[in-house]
Amino acid sequence: MRFGGFELNRRSGELLKSGSRLRLQERPLRVLEALLERPGDIVTRDELRRRLWSDDTFVDFDNGLNNAVNRLRISLGDHADKPRFIETVGRRGYRFIAPVSPADESRAAAPSSPSTAQASMPMRMAILPFRQLGTDPETEFLVFSLADAIASSLSGLESLIVRSSLAAGRFVSEAPDLAAIATALDVTLVLAGTVLRNGDRVRVSTQLLEAPRGTLLWTSTAETPIADLFQVSDALVHRIIESLTLPLSVRESRVLSRDVPGSGKSYELYLRANGLGRYPDTWPNARDLYLDSIRADPEYAPAWARLGRVYRLMAKYGTDDEQQMTRLAEEAFRRALALNPELSLAHYLYAQLEMETGRSLQALSRLLDRARERRADPQLFVGLVQACRYVGLLDASRAAHECAKRLDPAAKTSVAYTSLMAGDYARAVDDARLSGEKPVEGFALAALRRSEEATSILEEGLRTYAQNRTWATYLEMMLAFARGETAAAASLADVCLQLPFRDPEGLFALCLILVWSNEGRRAVHALRRTVDAGFACLPALIGDSAMHALADLPECERLRTQVEDRHRQAQIAFDAAGGRELLGIPLDTGRHSAEFP
Repeated sequence: MRFGGFELNRRSGELLKSGSRLRLQERPLRVLEALLERPGDIVTRDELRRRLWSDDTFVDFDNGLNNAVNRLRISLGDHADKPRFIETVGRRGYRFIAPVSPADESRAAAPSSPSTAQASMPMRMAILPFRQLGTDPETEFLVFSLADAIASSLSGLESLIVRSSLAAGRFVSEAPDLAAIATALDVTLVLAGTVLRNGDRVRVSTQLLEAPRGTLLWTSTAETPIADLFQVSDALVHRIIESLTLPLSVRESRVLSRDVPGSGKSYELYLRANGLGRYPDTWPNARDLYLDSIRADPEYAPAWARLGRVYRLMAKYGTDDEQQMTRLAEEAFRRALALNPELSLAHYLYAQLEMETGRSLQALSRLLDRARERRADPQLFVGLVQACRYVGLLDASRAAHECAKRLDPAAKTSVAYTSLMAGDYARAVDDARLSGEKPVEGFALAALRRSEEATSILEEGLRTYAQNRTWATYLEMMLAFARGETAAAASLADVCLQLPFRDPEGLFALCLILVWSNEGRRAVHALRRTVDAGFACLPALIGDSAMHALADLPECERLRTQVEDRHRQAQIAFDAAGGRELLGIPLDTGRHSAEFP
């Protein structure tokens, strides 16, 4: 539809002005569509209410509609007092008064994204870590943890996408560069704040700003004892929702009110643990604080979920007993989900443990179920990058990566490993450099026989993980191969197989090292360990031509058959769960790239 220099393509949901695409949020776009369907007629406010919000949505309708119309008028350069396009008709509704003509909508590009990233995007906000005024070790934890808590509370809303505080961290300053933030993080809203210790109390000041223009939407200042910080963060969450007139479904209202800590002390301990949980050196300290928080309030599900995360990381990268840590992680995740079955953080973190302990199909189903419910949550699609890869659905893995990046350009995914499993080592290097995945970059460079580059990167990784016997040995193995010391690499692979190392993807990489070192029988033994650990990535068995050398060995065919069966089950489960539609994979494609001809 064309009007006054504008063109609306209803098929793609795009509004163009003189050929340039304009950003228009979902509700203003729906108002425009409704008015253009009946130009010259009054479209009542009640009709617009039914079009914009479902019956189970709780929202201040009058303010929400007024806000949508005002935003639409701003985009069109229109004014209520002297309208060129949208006329207000008393208290009845609105009328489109400009001439409208049909346009050739087939010229516009079809939507390139799945349902998670349609043209009608939710609002997008960056929450910057809070700046600490003055030096106070006692409240330093609030710099990251308070912003992270607010972001976590808002992450369950379909009408708002919140960038992670980690991604926004580099923009913290006394005068944030809103234009740079808007460009780098693709956001239109920025929440910034400060914390200041005042005796036994803390003062929290916040501002909500439009980006990149810097229009101040509101400010807030609260002073409270540290033990009452939940009231501050909860009040900020609700003020953001109300000021942006975000609609809340019944489910979202329930989620927002569900995870309320039973005591201020338990929440303070939880926030302190979250700050420490970011660094390997302080994982044990974070664990202890989470346990203290749980002792103060055993019903707070997020504390159990974050405790499970620390246990899992300590099992995989730490020096503690791997089996004991894995068991404790399992128990913590199950407790979190028993307390709150809708806690997406717990589902995402538990799925990672499931994949690393041979339950990739369960992890895939878990994440698909959650992503269908929360299609605006980039973290769930980050998880699907890994889950789809672990069962060999490499096209789906890459599609999940694209979904995550559309929702959050700063999202860090494991797509470099997807390229690695496909045997595309050059692409794996490029992907790893974009995401900062040094170990996979070094491995891919070694596979390409770019020894000098691989050696430099792997030596850096070895220094990072020197305190962990398993990972140090694993990196020493890759380093020996990169240097051309194949006999040493094979011997170190044997050592790795004796260590508590169960991640199926890591075991397969070990198998490749042995194949490249011409150690066929040892490679089959490693492949057996890989399959026993739940490996189901069928394309990886043919992604590297060197794997073909194992085909004539008797046990290899049996192992391949096991992988094929698991992969086939995953394909069936993926399609049955609506994975294609969710990730925007065309329904008319005959097969996943994961399949053999």
